[in-house]
Amino acid sequence: VGDYFAGDLGFDGFPKASFLVQERPIELTTNFYNTLTYIKSFGKHNFTFLAGHEETNFQYDKIRVQGNDLFNPAIKFASTGVQVGAANEADQWALRGYLGRINYAYNDKYLFTFNVRKDLSSRFSEENRSQVFPSFSAGWRLSEESFFPKGDVIDDVKIRAGWGQTGNQFTGTNFAFVSTLQPTIFYVVGGGSQTVVRGPAPINFVNPDLRWETNTQFDIGADVSLWDGKVNVTFDFYNKISNDILLGRPLPYTSGFFLPTDANIGKMLNRGIELAINYSNSAGDLKYSVGGNVTTVYNEVLELGTISEIVSGVGGASTHRTRVGDPIGSFYGYQTDGIYQNQAEVDAAIPDANSAGPVPGDIRFKDVSGPSGVPDGIVDANDRTNLGSSIPKFYYGINGSASYKNFDLSLLLQGVSGQKVYNQNRAAMEDLQGSQNFLTSALDHWTVSNPGNSMPRLTQDDNNQNNRYSDRWIENASFMRIRNIQLAYSIPSAQLESWTKGMISKFRIYVAAQNLFTFTKYTGFDPEVTRGQSFQKGETPLSNGQDGGSSPQPRIIQFGWQVTF
Repeated sequence: VGDYFAGDLGFDGFPKASFLVQERPIELTTNFYNTLTYIKSFGKHNFTFLAGHEETNFQYDKIRVQGNDLFNPAIKFASTGVQVGAANEADQWALRGYLGRINYAYNDKYLFTFNVRKDLSSRFSEENRSQVFPSFSAGWRLSEESFFPKGDVIDDVKIRAGWGQTGNQFTGTNFAFVSTLQPTIFYVVGGGSQTVVRGPAPINFVNPDLRWETNTQFDIGADVSLWDGKVNVTFDFYNKISNDILLGRPLPYTSGFFLPTDANIGKMLNRGIELAINYSNSAGDLKYSVGGNVTTVYNEVLELGTISEIVSGVGGASTHRTRVGDPIGSFYGYQTDGIYQNQAEVDAAIPDANSAGPVPGDIRFKDVSGPSGVPDGIVDANDRTNLGSSIPKFYYGINGSASYKNFDLSLLLQGVSGQKVYNQNRAAMEDLQGSQNFLTSALDHWTVSNPGNSMPRLTQDDNNQNNRYSDRWIENASFMRIRNIQLAYSIPSAQLESWTKGMISKFRIYVAAQNLFTFTKYTGFDPEVTRGQSFQKGETPLSNGQDGGSSPQPRIIQFGWQVTF
């Protein structure tokens, strides 16, 4: 619910001109979830059967009324205006699923699980609405076998493997498979005396063949417990293939549609390992635990159907490219090669189609490849190339905890390595032309007496296009962050008993911090950029890693206490 009112006060205390907008949005999400479980055991056999149904329905409806020159501005009803306008918005989607599961264990040594689910989504046409997704897994508790060597080192070993399919039904629009009309499109009609009229027109390119995206994953791993449970190791290898990926397919502007159309495009691979190790022990009153985990990610586009590449970017810019053999949404631009230091270097430079003529202090751009794929002696649009990916090479975490008598301490570190980020904010504030504010790094710009190879000359007339999209703005955004740290003290029970006569059983005081420090070489506000800066249909998954200068994650310091009566 929202109201917006504006007006200038007259001598009578009422606004001379009044303007009122009233909005009444209604949003309703309904969830149903039902399961039935049956457990049966006989001898060494154990079965668990599960059947279920789940459903989500979303409805959205908004009414907007606007009134100008209200009859009585003190009574805020937009409908009392001399001029009244109204508009409606509505949207809905629904998702329904049926699921079944069978778990079987023989002597707690051989473990099997089979799952199947059927999902139906309103985002697809009736012919493509439903999809079946099966999965199964098996586990073998190797340490329970009679031939497994017994000793003081290995306590438990379980080997497991699994295969399964999951679906993705999130599209850019909820009704991309049917034609959608916008009733407020303006046309120019007539011959000599042309007039502007309003009428309905389609706003999306219809794709009736739109269907579920299917992810097929294979996983194999092991769980190992050592030294009476003091050390626990978990290892997994995963291989995930995504088929019929839901992306925005670019359309030529001559089609009359500006936004990409939802489509199932190509195939993508994600592969890696996951490793977690935890160690816990005690020595007298001291108890402690330390652990860590790491997950590697290898991403590659395997197919794009009939499309050779998709060039995308926030606001219609050409800053990212998706093509076979590269990570999805890789940064796409020019490679720099230092700065021209003197006129002799300028005279020896190869031609640059984007430059009206470099001078000393301008950036030199590389001739990477021509139409044939090899350098051709000129820098032009063909020399734009892969500048890295916003997808990290690996994620990691380190956790630790310790307690000594009535004190306890916990710590969590998180980080990523190998990701790149386009520092859009720095690109705007190191644009050494114009009259806007600059970063202090601009003070180190190139001059004859201050030669360098990073910051070009200061100029109002950039004939060389030094600020074109290039690796100058792509930064290594690897980081490690102290995500959480907490120190606490619990008042001894005997002392509490004496003080409170048994009314309080536990009193714990703590001080904690979130996002205390971030260790990174990234020069922006926050290296943890997780998405592009636009929600425009089809752009977000293909234009990630853009830092527009949004506020960093806050550092939070907490002090508190916990009381148990």
